[in-house]
Amino acid sequence: MFWDMLFSGLFFLAGVGVFLVGILKFSDLLQSESSARIKVLFQKMGNNRVVGFGVGTAATTVIQSSTATTVIIVGLVNAGVMTLGQSTAVIFGANVGTALSNMLLSLSAFRVKYIFMALTFVGAFTKLVTQNKKAHKVSDILIAFGIIFIGLEVMSMAFRGNAELTNWFERIIGVTSFPLLLILWGFLLTAIIQSSTAATAIFIALAANIDLPFTAIIFLVIGTRLGTTITTLIAAIGATTNAKRAAVMHLMFNLLGTIIFLPILWPLQHIIAPFFENLVPDPVWQISIFALVLNLATALILLFLIKPLNKLVQVMVRDKPEQITMEEILPPPCCPDFGKI
Repeated sequence: MFWDMLFSGLFFLAGVGVFLVGILKFSDLLQSESSARIKVLFQKMGNNRVVGFGVGTAATTVIQSSTATTVIIVGLVNAGVMTLGQSTAVIFGANVGTALSNMLLSLSAFRVKYIFMALTFVGAFTKLVTQNKKAHKVSDILIAFGIIFIGLEVMSMAFRGNAELTNWFERIIGVTSFPLLLILWGFLLTAIIQSSTAATAIFIALAANIDLPFTAIIFLVIGTRLGTTITTLIAAIGATTNAKRAAVMHLMFNLLGTIIFLPILWPLQHIIAPFFENLVPDPVWQISIFALVLNLATALILLFLIKPLNKLVQVMVRDKPEQITMEEILPPPCCPDFGKI
């Protein structure tokens, strides 16, 4: 029993590793292909918060990473290309975009996943039979996309036929059923692997194979939202004041969303859960759809509060005091004519 548990656990970790390789490769490829265009869009969108929100949502859906989008935004603010006000709406959109990306992962519960996995072969075969550089770029994207779903399938396979591992995870969920512990679990997992998409993929694999109640899903999703802010805060270390403010704004979005909805979701979880479970019976889809609803609701509320939020962040992250040089303190050096009238 011990060795079965150990080997199944290692198999599960192998699936997580394969998934991470796929998602990082896919994100890097799409960033290299589209980041220049995305940056141009960011620069041209003006101060329209709705346009900025849409651009942030679209960019994140394309490159499959809200972290990547937010890091790009912090870089643009750091370079003085974007203002804090412009970046705020884009950051809000990025959070909704990552929830849309997670819905794609939910397809791993259906047979269409085998078609996606087969794209790895299509991409590899294309690279073998052609020397065309554009075809190679497309092939790399297909390979990375297929690897994402192979990783998801490997994670799911670790549970199949292993009741001990399944029961172990179910006991862990049962022991950590207290909402704050579930939030902490989601936060730590996301902070460690630095990807809310990857953390969500792990929860999707769990939901496909164990009894993952919706009351647990609620708080795991909230935890991943908070955990994804860590990478952005790290990216802002050593940046300009406005870039640090943009990173803090990303934290504020997820923190305020938690403050707004946690007092509602926690006491009413046993009323909300049956309603949502009847509306979306599949636990796999419950994860991605709930994350989308939560992020979208938070964005719709905070979009109307961009100006006061910007002022709050400016108070939280103050401008650096100007450095006073010794030349400004001391009088100019004496000269031969000093003192003459």
